[in-house]
Amino acid sequence: MTKSELEAFAREQVALLQPKALDQGKASGQRAKGKLQFFEALVAAYDNTVTPEQFGQLDAVNDTFQKIGAFESGVTFFNDPGSCRK
Repeated sequence: MTKSELEAFAREQVALLQPKALDQGKASGQRAKGKLQFFEALVAAYDNTVTPEQFGQLDAVNDTFQKIGAFESGVTFFNDPGSCRK
């Protein structure tokens, strides 16, 4: 997957999840909100508008990917998703 493909996927997910996340009375709405927050952080990173909290969320995911060996140290999944060690 390329960086532009990952960005397009993240934007699609934001549009898909926004209406689902409105129903906080259901577990499915709460799950959608959690997913939405992640994809919003990813889109914000691509738009260069990421907040420190959003960056921390992405950094935690990136650290996890590096720890399990999916990405080398120094590589970020959102900047170079194609370097994933499938």
